[in-house]
Amino acid sequence: MAPRWQVGALAVALVAATAPFAHATSRPADRAAEPTASFTQHTYPASGSSGARDYWLYLPGGRPRALVVFLHGCNMTAEQTAAATRFNDLAARERFAVVYPQQTVTTNSSAPLADGNGVGCWNWFLPDDQSRDGGEPATIAGITRLVATTQHINPRRIYVDGISAGADMAVILGATYPDLFASVAALAGCAYRTCGDGTGELTHQAMGAHARVVPMFIENGTADTLNNMAMAGTLLSSWLGADDLADNGALDGSISRQPADEQSYQFDQTPQPGSGDLCIHNNTLTCPGGAIGFQGSYPYTVATYRDGAGCDVLEFWAIHGMEHAYPDSPGDGPYTDPLGPDITTAAWRFFAAHPMPVHGHPTCQS
Repeated sequence: MAPRWQVGALAVALVAATAPFAHATSRPADRAAEPTASFTQHTYPASGSSGARDYWLYLPGGRPRALVVFLHGCNMTAEQTAAATRFNDLAARERFAVVYPQQTVTTNSSAPLADGNGVGCWNWFLPDDQSRDGGEPATIAGITRLVATTQHINPRRIYVDGISAGADMAVILGATYPDLFASVAALAGCAYRTCGDGTGELTHQAMGAHARVVPMFIENGTADTLNNMAMAGTLLSSWLGADDLADNGALDGSISRQPADEQSYQFDQTPQPGSGDLCIHNNTLTCPGGAIGFQGSYPYTVATYRDGAGCDVLEFWAIHGMEHAYPDSPGDGPYTDPLGPDITTAAWRFFAAHPMPVHGHPTCQS
């Protein structure tokens, strides 16, 4: 299997979402113009060894009610990621902000890992970038806090999401900043500590004094050759273990490793093999659903896990037959697939249902 940090780009053109303008004659003369949406580039100043980072910020018209931090994969940019995920379109409708931190890529051959192995990966595989208050986690947390403060975001509604290398960094942020991120999503990601924390004990240790049950949304294609289902399964067991430890301090099965509910969708299709487009991207990976003959969406299974109080704490989406890609994604980028399901809306729905819990209340209460 190719090294995770060689994951290719979702190379698609950005179309920035904007909120509609009200016609001038429809407003009273003394009423100010309605705010409009914006998608703008910013720079977070240098901080420690991680250095400065650019980021792109989408703001809907009006005050945003939540913040999603989305982390790209290798060889990707913030703008490409915004286009591929269509998070800005959803944010315009649901009135939340999205910030896309961007990894730095330099030509400094003397420090090939300082910029994500030279291809823009987040350095999830380096020990210096796996802890709180240091390296890239500190930089991304700093960007998050800055945006949350300046945009007056509800601190209970800050979430982190990512794909591939970005998913792995999202897992790190969930482990090291559970007091900042209410819940986490990882698309084609693996367990904390370079996929090595099988039990969740290292994740729980990283949470430290801030340890709590952190809800997680996991997605993986069953045909993924870069982040295979075994790696996704390790993330599943690891995170359930960390939540099990966090709820009462003991690894005692208080959060079951068996799903409380499991539903399958789109299995009633009648595929027409060879009738569709194989969708071969420039990195040679395919999105094979078209060739199989699926209509609109891959079949997929959603498993839901609950804590002892009956609150949903984790969803695992297995997309049957999909390669290493972002589903329901426009364009012809190397890691996009035009077939669904709509994972952007699914992740947001999970986030919206899992804000930071009020002290002493079950995690499923908003």
